[in-house]
Amino acid sequence: MGPTNNHEQAIARIVDGLDTEDRLSPTSIEDVIADLSFAMTKSESEFLVNYIRWRIDHPIRAKTWPGE
Repeated sequence: MGPTNNHEQAIARIVDGLDTEDRLSPTSIEDVIADLSFAMTKSESEFLVNYIRWRIDHPIRAKTWPGE
């Protein structure tokens, strides 16, 4: 799942940043919207939801549990 335009790339960067900070969750939509410098179109909003779901299923790095 990859971005196809500049706005989607900006969305993906923010989502990926939340993932690397281990702060990504299904409720991260509001955090992403707050960081954007543009109003999203309907298709960009759909990309955001789908990309968060995809990134949760395909994390950038494996999550580790304390003590591992």
